[in-house]
Amino acid sequence: MIKAILWDMDGTLIESESLHLATLVEALAHHGVQAGDELHPLVFGKTGREVHALVRERFGLSVDFSEWSAFRARAYLNGAPRLVPRPGALEVYRMAKAAGITQAIVSNASRMLLEANLRALGIEEPSLITVSVNDVRHGKPSPEPYERAAWLLRLAPEEVVAVEDSPTGAGGAIAAHMRVIGWPVDDDAAALFPAEAQIVRSPGELAATLGLQAFSLSGV
Repeated sequence: MIKAILWDMDGTLIESESLHLATLVEALAHHGVQAGDELHPLVFGKTGREVHALVRERFGLSVDFSEWSAFRARAYLNGAPRLVPRPGALEVYRMAKAAGITQAIVSNASRMLLEANLRALGIEEPSLITVSVNDVRHGKPSPEPYERAAWLLRLAPEEVVAVEDSPTGAGGAIAAHMRVIGWPVDDDAAALFPAEAQIVRSPGELAATLGLQAFSLSGV
């Protein structure tokens, strides 16, 4: 039996991708650039620094990372209280907790945004291990975030499983020699996952793959 589940946050536990995209569009508009949903596949799963580098190159912006990230963080924090869980995700999280399985969060977001997401989900607690992009030198797809989480939990890679909605995050967990369950939002995303990831399509299938008691929820 697995000893711990390492959850990605954005898109996996919480439906925040649209807010992240909205803050990106707002930040670009602030600097005179009009953009929209076409940016999503370009930035999906990337760290804030990677997105900043991308828009600087793509749109010729000169704004530094500190100013850019502060603007986006303010916009995100304004919207974070209205965020909702991904359907079925918290039910699986609570089932694992009830089963006595240790859980941790491994995110490519900053510490500030990660904590805002935890508050929105109502799963803040002192004992919860969390790893943000501020806690490592390199974010996903580097294995470092997942390696750090396992180290903090005092567990070996083979004793944990990572749950990810993005190929980027899945690649990081695989590089850390961990079992990976991919829970993509659609078939297009599923096709991009590394072959080593085990793909599930619903929270019920996720729960079963994690070895938890089967459950059913309306519409999932």
